[in-house]
Formats: sequence, C-alpha cells, structure tokens
Amino acid sequence: MDTAPQAQQEQEHAELSVRQKVSPVGDISHTGFSLAAIKIQSGSQDELELILSSKIDRAHGAYRNAAVVLNVEDVANLNDLDFFALQEQCRRHDLFLLGVTGVVNEDRAAALVRRRIPVVNSNRYARIREENLKPKIITQFLEVKVPVPVEVPYEVKVPYEVKVPAPLKVVRRNIRSGETVTGQNSSIAIYGSLGSHARVIASHHIFVFGNVNRADLFAGAPKDNSDPGLTDAIIHIQGNLNPGILAIAGNYRTAEDLDKDPGLTQIRMQQRGIVVTLEQANLRYFAAPDFALS
Repeated sequence: MDTAPQAQQEQEHAELSVRQKVSPVGDISHTGFSLAAIKIQSGSQDELELILSSKIDRAHGAYRNAAVVLNVEDVANLNDLDFFALQEQCRRHDLFLLGVTGVVNEDRAAALVRRRIPVVNSNRYARIREENLKPKIITQFLEVKVPVPVEVPYEVKVPYEVKVPAPLKVVRRNIRSGETVTGQNSSIAIYGSLGSHARVIASHHIFVFGNVNRADLFAGAPKDNSDPGLTDAIIHIQGNLNPGILAIAGNYRTAEDLDKDPGLTQIRMQQRGIVVTLEQANLRYFAAPDFALS
C-alpha cells in the first residue's frame, strides 16, 4: 500500500494547525495626532511657496521635519490641485505633507480619492462631513386664511437689554493628579495648582491661580456634536504653565506643540501670568498684564 499521499496530507494538516495557532504581531488603534494645517486659497505652487518662505522658513527650525496637512476648504477647484508636486515642494522646506483637510462633502472627497490624494480631516471637518450625509428635513409654512378674525399677539419693547452672565464655578483647593473638574454652561476659577493628568473642562472660561503641571485644559468646550463651542473663551494661568493639552472650542495644542512655540517660550520666561485666546482656529498667547492692552 502506497503511504506517500497519506503522509503528505498529515504534514499539510500539521502545518495548517501551526499557522492557526500563531497570532499576528501588531494591532490597529485610533489615536489623536497633532498636525499643523496650512490653509491655502488657490492651491497653486506659487501660493504655497510664498507661505512656506514667509511662515515656515522664518520660524528658525520650529517646524523642521514636521508633519503637515493642507486645508483646502477655500480651494474652489480641487481638480487643479497637483498634490504630489506640492508634497515634493513641502519636502524641500523640510516638511512632510501627509494629505489634505477641510473636505466636508462627498463630491470633493470622491474627487480627491480618485486621484489617490489622502483626506486627513480633523474632528471638526469630519463631523461636518458626517452631518452633510444625514437626510435633511425641509419645513414649509403655508398661509391659511380663516373666516373669523384672529387676535394677533403684539411685541412689547423693553427699554434696555438684559444680559444673563454665565455662572462661575469656584474651586478653592489643588486639583489632584487624574482628577476631572467640569463646568457645564459655566466658567471655572481654581485657586490652587493642577496635578499631572488632571482635566478641567468648562463651557466658558478657565482661570487658574496656581501652577499647571501636565494637566489638560479645555475652555469653550462644545456641549454636543452640533455645538461649535465658545470661540471667545479664554484660559488664564497665573502660575507656571506646563500643560499636557490646551484647547479652546475644540482647537487644541499638545505639550509638544507648545514647547516648539518660540513666542510662548518667551512669555513663559517673563513669569507674569499667561492668557490664551483663539483667533481663526489658532491659539494666541499673551502675558497677563499685556492682555488688557491688546
């Protein structure tokens, strides 16, 4: 009896069992990265060269070998965008161009995907794009004439405008490492210091009259996916500023970003307190005494 085919089958079965027992190395996970976004209008190489020469090259190496994306929100015709030429152009300025952001509808996204241009949307643009996919409800009002007179309500004008200020949550102690303090629909004032990995989340402003040591501060925080957040919110730190994350209305900078900012480094050295504001999706920093004069 020929046992060769049977032996070959047994060997193949043994190899298959070994392959099934071996677990793959590595994994896929979702995480957040901090990327600088360069906003362009026309998408031409001349425009990008002007931006890189005036903004990047004069930053004294602060963006050297940094990963960036192009914000194409204002670019009218994406078919004229020569992404790979722009990618080579960024590399000549010591930047790594990863993709484009600011894409909020499917037609523009499909046009980019067809040309193998990666879309790297931030949370804000991804949320807008997702909202655009949802069915829209159109409400139409019809005027109906009735045969009997209907009393019409009238408007009573108040001689002055009444403004209700946002409430203030006051915390008179140090915030422990890993502790979270929230202020829904309010500002937060902390008379103490913040430990590492502590989180302060406020719908309005944040004031810390102490030191910030690797804590995360979120001012003007959006209440839900439909809320853009309070862009006029400020963060005031009177002591030493050494945060993990600073964010206003969902626009954030990590500790690594802050350490690379030469303007912020100079303000830190003055030790006069720091005020952080938001201007066109970028965080701005002021020495506290100079903020009132800005």
